[in-house]
Amino acid sequence: MEISSRLSKVADMLPNCQIVADIGTDHGYVLIELLKRNKIIRGIASDNKQKPLEKAIRNAQEEGVAEHLEFRLGSGLETLSEGEVEGVVIAGMGGILVKELLEKSLDVVKALDFLLLQPAQNPDILRAYLYESDYEILDEELLKEDRRYYEYMMVRYNPSKQIRRRKIIDYLIGDVLLEKGHPLLQDFIEVKITEMKLILEKMDLSSDNARSRKAVIDDKINELRRLNDECVG
Repeated sequence: MEISSRLSKVADMLPNCQIVADIGTDHGYVLIELLKRNKIIRGIASDNKQKPLEKAIRNAQEEGVAEHLEFRLGSGLETLSEGEVEGVVIAGMGGILVKELLEKSLDVVKALDFLLLQPAQNPDILRAYLYESDYEILDEELLKEDRRYYEYMMVRYNPSKQIRRRKIIDYLIGDVLLEKGHPLLQDFIEVKITEMKLILEKMDLSSDNARSRKAVIDDKINELRRLNDECVG
């Protein structure tokens, strides 16, 4: 079974542990890969749709790992009990939805050693939530596949974390990526700048609200350029 680079990166980042849950497991690829790499002993594959779960069961059977997996139908982390797993993977959902799922099951979240989050959209909204709440960012990664960038955030709940005031730009580019000097970071920032320029080109500036929004985007572009200059330097 071959999996995408996007999902392979999830398996790369996860530490060796006993049991992990994959929320929104789809076809079960992540947990199957983790079992084949001997990175986990058991897994819980959870999805809110029956057909993906059935496909995950068939895939696990074909790969000879079904006896090590449990399949649960339900929404988000609500299929888990507090302390039942060491870690959780949520990959491929929108950042806003991920935020909502974490908030709904905070008791489960608090008992986890880690969560590996890979938002499909709105990573800045998810990052803002994590920064402004009691979450510690353990690691971050970037991956480029099929001309698209994917962002990964390894986090854990930490109520003793000191929350500091941040600028909007902090939500666009993660602290850990900057600290690492990630090799894809410069190109990633350029892509962000290009996306924002395209937004500006399509804006109708006839209203005060639109002009205010343009000013915010201009500030983001200038700050991203500053960060890119630092990357080059």
